[in-house]
Amino acid sequence: MKLIHLSDCHFTDPAADALSASKPHPQKTLQNIIADICQWHHDAELCIVSGDLTHDGTPAQYALFADTISALPMPVHVIPGNHDLREPLLAALPQTAHDENGFINYAFIHNGIKIVLLDTLSDGEDSGILCPHRLAWLANELQQSRDLPCLVFMHHPPVAVGLPFMDSINLLNADEFGEVLQTHPAIRHIFFGHVHRPCHGMWRGIPFTGGASSFTGQPLAMQPGMGLPDKPWLEPGYGITLIHDNDATVRYHFETVR
Repeated sequence: MKLIHLSDCHFTDPAADALSASKPHPQKTLQNIIADICQWHHDAELCIVSGDLTHDGTPAQYALFADTISALPMPVHVIPGNHDLREPLLAALPQTAHDENGFINYAFIHNGIKIVLLDTLSDGEDSGILCPHRLAWLANELQQSRDLPCLVFMHHPPVAVGLPFMDSINLLNADEFGEVLQTHPAIRHIFFGHVHRPCHGMWRGIPFTGGASSFTGQPLAMQPGMGLPDKPWLEPGYGITLIHDNDATVRYHFETVR
């Protein structure tokens, strides 16, 4: 199975790029990526966007995002990031599921693989949280599918990735999240966004992958207190995920698009 992983699109208002006049509008970079996907990876079965669809969470930004992403030839699933707001997101993308408490948590089975999408948004905060309601929802979903391999998508990393500022605003209750995951014998991979650059590793014995931003990637900033280094920003990018049918193990490729 081939799956497209997008993240951190950060759509601004249609009229102007509110982030920086020196960068193209986030719609333009996503359109370039979609063109690349349609040319080379139109056979992908799913696309998942791991948060920060917009920069300010306005209805106009979500409408522009929804119109742009509709050009993809495969089903698209989204979750919120810290720059998103649930109500306008759901209004613009009404096919997006949510749980009984209004969180954009949902799960489905595709090709015998359980795919879980988590809402880590903490209203008004840059860091993320999985409150008791969301952890209970996750535990129940995992319990219902104990015999299936599982892939988890979220916005905030549950692990420090070595970037001091970003590590200070990741998932605040990662230990509680990890304890819930340990109850499921077949968590194969965790995917997240937020850091605006590709990264990968292991956490609690589970492989993880951080996705690239479809807008712009941050320079590598590993020194505490120094801010972003004077280095070129990463090109917009996306992930192509190949998932083995028998055991849901993951092969992940990054692609950049100028």
